[in-house]
Amino acid sequence: MIGPFPWDPFPPGEPDPKGPDPVHSLAYRSAVSAADAYHAVRTAVRRDAGTLRIGNRFVPEGRYPEVAFLAFGNAANSMALGALHALGNRLTQGFLAGPEPVSEEVPFRGVTLAPGWPGDPAAESIVAAATELGGDLSERDLLLILLSPGALRTLAVPPPGTPPEEFATLLGEAHARGASGREVGLLARVLAVGGVGGRLAAAVPRADVVTLVVERGDGAAVLGGGPTLPVTAAERVEARAVLHRVGLAHEVPEAGAGGPLASGGGAASGGVRPVVIATPSDALRAASDAVFDKGWTVRLAFLELRDEPGAAADRLLERSETLYAGEALTPESRTKGVATFAMATLGLPEGVDDGPALGAFLTRARDGLRRREMSVGLFRTAGDPSPAPAFPPGAVVGAPTEPDAGAARDRARAVRMRPGITDVGALAVALYPRPGSL
Repeated sequence: MIGPFPWDPFPPGEPDPKGPDPVHSLAYRSAVSAADAYHAVRTAVRRDAGTLRIGNRFVPEGRYPEVAFLAFGNAANSMALGALHALGNRLTQGFLAGPEPVSEEVPFRGVTLAPGWPGDPAAESIVAAATELGGDLSERDLLLILLSPGALRTLAVPPPGTPPEEFATLLGEAHARGASGREVGLLARVLAVGGVGGRLAAAVPRADVVTLVVERGDGAAVLGGGPTLPVTAAERVEARAVLHRVGLAHEVPEAGAGGPLASGGGAASGGVRPVVIATPSDALRAASDAVFDKGWTVRLAFLELRDEPGAAADRLLERSETLYAGEALTPESRTKGVATFAMATLGLPEGVDDGPALGAFLTRARDGLRRREMSVGLFRTAGDPSPAPAFPPGAVVGAPTEPDAGAARDRARAVRMRPGITDVGALAVALYPRPGSL
């Protein structure tokens, strides 16, 4: 039986949030609803008056006798359900891989893979299942490849001769030495095999392929290792530069022709450009609009904040203080206060557990608060599927916006969310109530 989750992240007509942090909660709910992976797929895949829309293509509804899908990443369940409800019985095959078990409402098989670094031994069997499904399709069929952050871990198989744990260690060490989350994804895309670097599309020789992507800000080509786009010479040059910068070039042989770092070498044939269906800007716009409608002055602090947690918190507070000072609010100002917004990746590669980074950001933000009345919230747009996560999907530090709530100012207050809705990064919100309003 179809229930309210996940196509309605929050039930229609649900009253405004209560508790000590209703403004933060409203921003979070609006962000997740606007970037919801299920609705994004339903918008991108539609049947209407005999026409089938798939991404940016329009074909007669009867064009494909068989439609199959592959869904990878944190929002695999939501994206698969979107395709299922858009296409109904036309969707004849499917396979999922992500951090949550396959939903009971998805009548297809899948693999559960916990968050972590690329290089898990399970990736090889996941890629084998995906390529078997895609390789059996005919030239009259369609394959939907549905990607969300976390797909990289399911598709990146270590290079030949490299043990999985050794490959994961290499990527983790690169990150520890200063490689950004995007750069770690690039290294995995260039060095790994399996389904990344265009290899998944190359394993589908006959069927039409459409790739739909939930993007978190690092670029659609890097997400999931770019399973439908071959690696370019420019990407190899960049990967070599990253390895030299972090002092790990000696760990990866720059072998001659055909090696992963050789210019023009090792590229898979073919290529399908992805269609981006949900982005951080979708979440950011909806969150700020919702808070504006409640009488707050809203300001963009950063569209993309890619620093590691401590630096990200410092930059948000510094920028927010500047924006707040520029408004020169007084007790007579008509606005309820100033709200600043940013989307953040916390400097992490896609697919790793971001709970500790969320805790580090909020701890640093709490320690850096300069005004007794202000508060800072950070909210992941992908929920934690564990029943008792060590770090909540979202939390607020500082003063509650409802002073009568009696919440402690020196503790983080968790905000609940549902798991697996989407993943476009983390929403950071700083609130400065009007002087005298608390």
